[in-house]
Amino acid sequence: MHVSINTAVFIHEIQAGASQLVCLKGLTDRNVDNIEVRGELFNEATKNEEMKQIFLLCADNDWKFFYSIPDELFLKNTINPNFEQHLQMAEKYHVDQLKISLGDLSEITEEQFEDVKDLLSKYNVKVTIENQPNNNGVLDTFTSQLLKLKEADVPVGYTFDSGNWYWVYEDPVDAFKNLSEDITVFHLKDIKDKETVLLDEGATDWKCLVKNLKSDVPVFLEYEISEKDLDGQIQKVNNLLAERVAEA
Repeated sequence: MHVSINTAVFIHEIQAGASQLVCLKGLTDRNVDNIEVRGELFNEATKNEEMKQIFLLCADNDWKFFYSIPDELFLKNTINPNFEQHLQMAEKYHVDQLKISLGDLSEITEEQFEDVKDLLSKYNVKVTIENQPNNNGVLDTFTSQLLKLKEADVPVGYTFDSGNWYWVYEDPVDAFKNLSEDITVFHLKDIKDKETVLLDEGATDWKCLVKNLKSDVPVFLEYEISEKDLDGQIQKVNNLLAERVAEA
């Protein structure tokens, strides 16, 4: 297994006018397994063609195609009305996995859970929910809501964001101990004073987290990295992943 890349890595270039497609083309000679694009970083006027080209780029490089939705699945007592539209988009562009924030399912009924399950059964795309840097992402709250999803047999995975815990004053290592069995995708970042920094420059014991992940969980870098630092950050994670295999 190699590291995977979320286009948050290229946020400076994208804000300066580069497309996610152009940025991803810079990864073709690097050892990465998957890529994840971000819905909020597309220009709507060019998104259709760009998504088509990103799919082809993924196919050419044997990358899995992940997509991050800037939205929540549950809105307290209702399902996000745009959820099926997101699923349709994923099917149209051959996206392998969608990631969406969990939101608030405190008043979601059994019937509504069944509605979500019915929607998911119609489309050939995996969906993961993510812990948020707000009240819905506090460990006790998130754990109890995730349990509700599991009890209702809603077939979604879980993207563990190692950085979001700092914004709700939680320890990511404690959160990991509580949630490790549920993690299907891992968003890796190091944090110092509520700012993302390069690996080994922050407070996160990221090596411990990665070493204790289930072996089939993809590890995504999801923070801004300059071009001069990118190879070093990729290599740090790839070295650790290789060590983990050797130790196993």
